[in-house]
Amino acid sequence: MEKLASKTSESRLIRGQANEKGWRPVVEIRNEVLAPASGNPLACLIHISDIHICDAQSPARVEALDRFADPHNPLSRLVPLVGTYRAQEILTAQTFEALIRKINTIEVGVTTKRPVDVVVITGDVTDNAQQNELRWYLDILHGNIVVADSGNLTCWEGAASLDPSRYDPSYWNPEGTPSGCIDDYPRALYGFPEVRGLIEASRAPFAAEGLRHSWFSTHGNHDALLQGTVPPDTTLSAFSVGANRIRGLKENINALSLLATFSELGPATYPDPSMLVTEHITPDIARQLNMSQDWVRLHTQCGHDHGYVPGQREKYWFRDIGVIRLISLDTVNENGGWQGSLGREQFEWLRSQLSQPEPRYFVILSHHPASTLFNIFDPGNLGRVGESEVVNLLLSEPRVILWLAGHRHQHRIEYFSGEGAVGFWQIETASNIDWPQQGRMVEILEDDHEILITTHVFDHLGTVAPDLEKKHFDLNSLAGLSRLLAANDWQRREGDYFIENNEGNRSDRNVILRRALAN
Repeated sequence: MEKLASKTSESRLIRGQANEKGWRPVVEIRNEVLAPASGNPLACLIHISDIHICDAQSPARVEALDRFADPHNPLSRLVPLVGTYRAQEILTAQTFEALIRKINTIEVGVTTKRPVDVVVITGDVTDNAQQNELRWYLDILHGNIVVADSGNLTCWEGAASLDPSRYDPSYWNPEGTPSGCIDDYPRALYGFPEVRGLIEASRAPFAAEGLRHSWFSTHGNHDALLQGTVPPDTTLSAFSVGANRIRGLKENINALSLLATFSELGPATYPDPSMLVTEHITPDIARQLNMSQDWVRLHTQCGHDHGYVPGQREKYWFRDIGVIRLISLDTVNENGGWQGSLGREQFEWLRSQLSQPEPRYFVILSHHPASTLFNIFDPGNLGRVGESEVVNLLLSEPRVILWLAGHRHQHRIEYFSGEGAVGFWQIETASNIDWPQQGRMVEILEDDHEILITTHVFDHLGTVAPDLEKKHFDLNSLAGLSRLLAANDWQRREGDYFIENNEGNRSDRNVILRRALAN
């Protein structure tokens, strides 16, 4: 199947030239644009994913594991990426608000001029499966006052600290270095800036604009599992609302053995408290973990249709947009592990949906893309379904034209086909926490011979080059700084996890995708 792309006069953001410590600015360049496409417009969707609203002061976070992947750490060749700490995680609420404000400026499709039908959000809206993170996310979408702060609201109790007794050079400390301490490694080794006043600015309340389009939400592994990996239970929930925050590992603990239990496949376990060094912080009941029933309950309390209905048990659903049926799957394996699969009951529900005669076309939504559906850990022997069965089922129905997913924090487009099957496209969209912090417009057209799917990626409204010396921060400068920090992740400057891989190739961004009509 054909994938077309061409140049544009529009701008997009890329990483600029590195200085001697590898720090790169963010600069604008000319973007790709599509050749004209014509046909009968069927849908105009906006796809965003992996928001990762983060309570960066939570006791249940395990930032201390992340340092073993730092390039200067002797274990880094054995631990290429952990992903439990990011310098920009203190700015996730402002970054999401900047994305919503950008989406609110989009009224019609670039190609079809059809009004936006719906915004689809394919999971990992929270970072650590906490109820306060989910409420901040919903507050932003609903246009409420957002207070992305927890614990002691008069002081910061997260990883970055100017208190010499709590200071840790493994974390970026934007406020500088306490007297008698060494500079933190991000600034000393990797060129990160000093941005005084940022911590307080990140905690300041702001008025959310509220998303002006209808939106639907899909369940992701970080929405259900601690750090997207470990199933919550009463012990972990008590820890998350308590007064002991993880500071590091005890000296006699083998870090590699511990990291092995924090797995992409279930079972997965949290560090035993006896292995940890902790510090006292202010407890907060709002940090309680989302148990299985909470996801739907918190989405439906407002009375709006976000894909779920009050009292619904399952976290999968369908909705019709004209002649297209959106089918949202819950690919989270709540038994543990960050990769996905489907329960057998849900798989049979999907089969029944695809047999319905009314929809002209089906569009699948899920957090995990097909290639990550291999976590079939199933201690209850209820049956878990992986990639092969799911893809073969979708290929058996020629009305399936598109699958939208996230999870891998990258732009990627792939075509699935099989013998005798017309096939479908899978589009993955990058995250709003890691570089490049973008969303995607997806438009679907039909003519006498084929389906056309056009995609355009877009940046949030964060300032392109924030003034790092300013003492007053507005929301756009905070979001712009978040993007700049994400562009300079010191663990992802080379190798398999190279940060620019998230941008995808040219053919993964602004493209026209074509698929023949079924006979």
